[in-house]
Amino acid sequence: MSDMEDKIRTPRQDRSIKTKEAIVQAAMKLFSEKGFHQTNTKQIAAAAGVSTGSFYSYFVDKRAVFIDVLKMYSDQLLAKIDASMSEINFKTVERTGLISHLVNALLLSHEDFIGYHKDLTVMYHSDEGIKQLMDAQYEVGRLRTLGYLQMGRDELKTDDVEAAAVIVFESVSAIVDFISFSPQRIPAERLKSELVRMIVSYLYK
Repeated sequence: MSDMEDKIRTPRQDRSIKTKEAIVQAAMKLFSEKGFHQTNTKQIAAAAGVSTGSFYSYFVDKRAVFIDVLKMYSDQLLAKIDASMSEINFKTVERTGLISHLVNALLLSHEDFIGYHKDLTVMYHSDEGIKQLMDAQYEVGRLRTLGYLQMGRDELKTDDVEAAAVIVFESVSAIVDFISFSPQRIPAERLKSELVRMIVSYLYK
């Protein structure tokens, strides 16, 4: 461990916790607006309302705060999806409505992170540590999908629910990302409608 890493503060008091949170929130905003490589620690500190020295008492460098932003991004994404899905009665909901609700929840959860997502794609392929962290987060998503499918297992066509969860997660994630982050000549509503129809046809009797 380097001398700088040795000096990194673990916030315990409310004021320190709020200061670190302010730095992470400011970094998220700047990464989304300017990009990771166009943002420096001085800008992050200024946006958070702290000194550059204060920044370095919580984070060893810009990459370290990027990792904390990534964790916050993942936590907020899952929280939004869980909150949306908690509104659903899995015993009574019509299956097209269920899948449509899930896709809508994913699309809504992406809205705040459009700029940041571009950097995630680049960092995933260029930084092994960030790739491993993102892979672990993707696995959480796959397991969460498995849990949702198991709630209506009796209605599924497939006996291999675990494999089906991976297929559904990867398919939905790819199209939601495409709708959210890429220009399309086909309107988003048409893409979403076909995605829902495909998943429902694949999953349910």
